[in-house]
Amino acid sequence: MMRRRSRAPRRKPRNDARHGALLHPGTLRALLKRLRVSRRLMAGLSRSLYTRAFLLWGATLVTGILCVSQHVYSTKLAEQIEELRDTREKTETEIGFLSMERARLSGRERIEQYATERLGMRYPEAHEVVRLGDGTYRSWDRWGDDLVEGSRVAVSDG
Repeated sequence: MMRRRSRAPRRKPRNDARHGALLHPGTLRALLKRLRVSRRLMAGLSRSLYTRAFLLWGATLVTGILCVSQHVYSTKLAEQIEELRDTREKTETEIGFLSMERARLSGRERIEQYATERLGMRYPEAHEVVRLGDGTYRSWDRWGDDLVEGSRVAVSDG
């Protein structure tokens, strides 16, 4: 096919202030055609119905996987929380038991019984008390009658 030439006279290239270049009408048409083709090529993938459906399906799949993984993770964390609560409850029970045991073992009567039965200790008689100090009134006054019989101070027989 032969191309028909238009009967319009050829125009001289003009200076387009927007583009800052000399544009010929034929060049402009060719440029616009190229731009349309490249736009179509770039937009072709995003405008295709199949492409949109595929992207939507992929986004749904990824969202579903993320939701399931978050649910599994939160379930594991809930199990760990329950285990830690059970451990804390057992520890608090043990602390209570040990506190009662400490109170029982550190009682004055139990210590006296242990000292007399197992260690052979007894309260001193008045003549077995040894006074410490230089013998002046002040040292006697300082110790006073605290170390005599009945003051509940244990002394070893040995």
